[in-house]
Amino acid sequence: MSFFTADADACKRCGACIQECPVLILIADKETGMPKMRTGSEDVCLRCGHCVAVCKTGAVSLAPMPPEGFVPLEKELAVTSDQAELFLRSRRSIRCFKQRPVPHDTLASILRGADWAPSASNRRPVRWVMVEDPNKTQQLASMVIDWMTTLRRDDPELAKKYGVAGLIAAWRKGQDCILRGAPHLAIAYTDEHTDWSDVDGSIALTYLELAAHAHKVGACWAGYFIHAVRESEALREFLGLNDGQHICGAQMLGYGRYGYHKVPMRNGLPARWIS
Repeated sequence: MSFFTADADACKRCGACIQECPVLILIADKETGMPKMRTGSEDVCLRCGHCVAVCKTGAVSLAPMPPEGFVPLEKELAVTSDQAELFLRSRRSIRCFKQRPVPHDTLASILRGADWAPSASNRRPVRWVMVEDPNKTQQLASMVIDWMTTLRRDDPELAKKYGVAGLIAAWRKGQDCILRGAPHLAIAYTDEHTDWSDVDGSIALTYLELAAHAHKVGACWAGYFIHAVRESEALREFLGLNDGQHICGAQMLGYGRYGYHKVPMRNGLPARWIS
């Protein structure tokens, strides 16, 4: 099977696959009107699958992406714009968690949801560490406090900037302001730091957060943890990350202790319209 093929009997010559190709490597054959790939363009292809996914008749195939890997869209499951807007508005950052762990299959499904996050040039560089054991999540929070304690000793000015004194004091009183008692933690990282690493990571983490919301699982960005893991060798070693790997961010995960019954107000989105 060649890299890109189109079934002459099934193809309607509509040109959708050609126009949707992000890197413009598909063209129409001058004689038949059939879509084809420019000679020698295999290495340019992003493997995004747009050409296959946009084809109504299933005429197009891409060798690196077997046909069985494409799942038909079930239009009856599509949400309305009002439903989508309510879903987005109802998402809250959860900081009070039940101690009941989220089942493994649910965590795996949430993580799968992040696999469809867009990334620059479809490189999909984001990798994940999912801390499933609540005891290890708590251990990580304790290690962040250890890092903060050292920071307060070695770099008082930076420690003051992060406000670590209050966080350490709260921890000693039994209050976890680092990971908020969340049973789970998802960490996104890339194997190297590029110009787009943090953007790709933030998009993937947002997809993860929305997937969690769809499963009725609470999520919240773990800001203090992100700062700490970028600086602490002990934390990186615990997570199995080497020095060249870049931490994009982390989300606390768990069932929310409380439910929300209203959507908070907003003051209006600042925007300039150019018409």
